[in-house]
Amino acid sequence: MSTDSAFSYENLAATAKAAPSGTTAFHSTLVPLLKSWKTPLYSFNAEILDNALKSVDANTCSLVYLQITTDALKLASTAEHVELSLAALAHVSTKVDLYQLQACPRVMHHLALALKSIGMETQEHGRICQLLLAMVEQINLQMISTRHSTKSKKGKAAKTKLESLGADSNRGVRITPLHIECLKQCLLARRRQLHLQTMQTVIQVRLDAFGSLTIETRARSFMEYHLYASMVCIGLDEFEWALQMLYLMFALPARHASTIQVAAYKRLLLLNLAVNGKKAKLPSFFAGSHLRVLENNAAGYVSLADMFTSKSMGQAMSKLQEMQATLENDENWGLVNRILHMMPRHFIKRVGSAYSSVGMQKLMDITGFAFCPLAAGDPFAELAQYIQNMNDPSVVLEQPAGTTTAKDAIVRFTDARATISAAEQRSSTDCIVNEQQWAMLVSEKAKELEELCQHLSKLDRHLALTKECVFIGKDQN
Repeated sequence: MSTDSAFSYENLAATAKAAPSGTTAFHSTLVPLLKSWKTPLYSFNAEILDNALKSVDANTCSLVYLQITTDALKLASTAEHVELSLAALAHVSTKVDLYQLQACPRVMHHLALALKSIGMETQEHGRICQLLLAMVEQINLQMISTRHSTKSKKGKAAKTKLESLGADSNRGVRITPLHIECLKQCLLARRRQLHLQTMQTVIQVRLDAFGSLTIETRARSFMEYHLYASMVCIGLDEFEWALQMLYLMFALPARHASTIQVAAYKRLLLLNLAVNGKKAKLPSFFAGSHLRVLENNAAGYVSLADMFTSKSMGQAMSKLQEMQATLENDENWGLVNRILHMMPRHFIKRVGSAYSSVGMQKLMDITGFAFCPLAAGDPFAELAQYIQNMNDPSVVLEQPAGTTTAKDAIVRFTDARATISAAEQRSSTDCIVNEQQWAMLVSEKAKELEELCQHLSKLDRHLALTKECVFIGKDQN
């Protein structure tokens, strides 16, 4: 053990007991000590860890013992040491107080790094993710239940600011290093159940408008969080959530485009092709100079997106095969495999913009479905099965009388707006295309007019009973 008395567990534990959370001594003595902390051991010491666990209670600073456990994780060199350290973390993490973490977020940063190292050594990503999920859930609950309002001597300024921001605008979850590391460990674990838990605990929460609790820059933490969150969403086929996470990464003001944004832009282009069948467009306020940097660094992806929207499926497949090495190096080949199953849908629906009906042979030639990996056997049978699985009312597969093979079938394209309710159609397109919509519109307008007449009648009766109206009437007479 080191001889430096300033960095000793005895000194740290004594200070923790003398200065519990929320006191002046906690901020003046303990926080500076934790911020400049250096591990006083050169090797793992199970006795110190055991003594620390026995000392944890509600009256002491649990953040101190979290730091001791972090040191143990860093020094663990055997499977037994790792087991003891993770068990200690599971016990200490239940005592962690948000107030302490706010005072010294560096401890969370060190803990996240230690857990990352343990995960790489032991490959127990699932267990580490479970520990982090428990800690993150506890921290989230404390964040959501805590009000962070600005106080002033008069109180009027604080009240005005809260009213302008809204009652719940400052209640939410702030990103911490534990949130980000939890997403990483979830991805490495590759377990669907963990993905579902992470989606609920880490992703489907409202983020606070006032930043994060990280020692990194807020922009970097924000982008890392949303990048890894999008990957978790993709693993669960929550593509709309994933698109939302990726688009948010380009909502930050910055002097230049970052490497993280380049990686996100590549995934955004691929994912939007799969979901919407077209090239993704960044927000209009995103700087044009930054966009040019992104497109230069993702030139192949941009070319693929342009080809996808203007060429046939066969040409798009050729481009994908040409980019396979690049996609694998960027770890995006798995996402491409998902695109291959969703890609024919957009090519088929695109034919409907020019034809009201088309034979299977012509549809095969236009779309190039024969080049799709899904057409492994009989391409016409696979195409017919794919159209049926689309379950799209605007694309109807019909088998003419006297024919039995899929090659003889006919595909009819109907106006998708005619297959939904009149209210849904009008709210989405503001266009009227059938008599049902006209009838519904007239009925709604008549109802609105009747309600307006009733409101005016009540207003007249109310005004007739007010003193102001009576006096005005007498003056006019």
